[in-house]
Formats: sequence, C-alpha cells, structure tokens
Amino acid sequence: YLPRQSVGGKLPSMTSAMINNYVKDGLLPRASGKRYQKKHLVYLTAIGLLKNVLTVKDMKLLLDCEIQEGEEEAFYKKLQKGVDEAFNAAEVGLDLDMTEEEVTATAMRLALISCAAKTACEALLMVAREAHPEEDPKAKKEREKEAARRAKERKGEAIEDAGTEK
Repeated sequence: YLPRQSVGGKLPSMTSAMINNYVKDGLLPRASGKRYQKKHLVYLTAIGLLKNVLTVKDMKLLLDCEIQEGEEEAFYKKLQKGVDEAFNAAEVGLDLDMTEEEVTATAMRLALISCAAKTACEALLMVAREAHPEEDPKAKKEREKEAARRAKERKGEAIEDAGTEK
C-alpha cells in the first residue's frame, strides 16, 4: 500500500525495523496481533511524508496533536489536501522548457523556501512543546531521573534513620 502513496514520484521507504522503532517510540499505535488497520496506514503515510524533515520526537508531537482517536480518516483527508496545496505551491513557476540557468535558479529558490519553512516549523514546534511538555521524551526522562534520585534520597534517609534508632 505505501508505495502507492508516492508523493511527487518519491516513494516513502520504510523497513519493518523502522516500523518497529516507530511503535516503540509511541509514534505508531501497536497493531492488533500482526494485523494493521486503516489507522496504521494513515500514520505510516504521514510518517513517510514527514520523516525526511522532522525528528521522530517532532513527528510524534505533531501526530499526537493532529490525529484524534477515531478521527484518522478526517486527518487523512486533511493530510491529502495539505500535500496537494504544498506541491501546487512548489510547482508555481516550474516550466519544462526552462534554461539550465532557470532550472538551477528555481532549484535554489525552492531549497531556500524549504530552509525557511523548516526553520518556521521548528519555531512552531518549540511553542507546541511548551503547550504539551508531556510529549517531550527528553523532559519525561529528566522527570523520571529526578523522581528516581528523590526516591534514592528518601531510601537513604530511611536507612540512616533506622540506624540511629538502634
């Protein structure tokens, strides 16, 4: 199915190991047994599009915010519309009869637009992370380390208190 999700002639490549890692990272819901459902294909299609420009952490944040349980089909339609709009915008000014100079100038312009769009996306993701700190795995690990450190301190204090009671 995924090879048919080609965007701009580029096939989203995804190995079974990558899919397993996406599940482990919480980016992709676990399959029921070994069977994937339509919702998994929606996630995999979005991941295939986004993985070239976003980290797994950023994809997870976006998809967690964008895809509501049971609303995968609505998200997929929104995704399709967004892909169409993005590619239509990128194709503005493309002409098969361009000179070599026009080809390289247009390629440079599109590369710079991509750079600007990625920078803007990263700035927006920082805002989204502040609104959803629970989605930030690094922050979660820091909270877990802090909780473990406190538990260790309490345990040490309890042992110390038990020793002074004797």
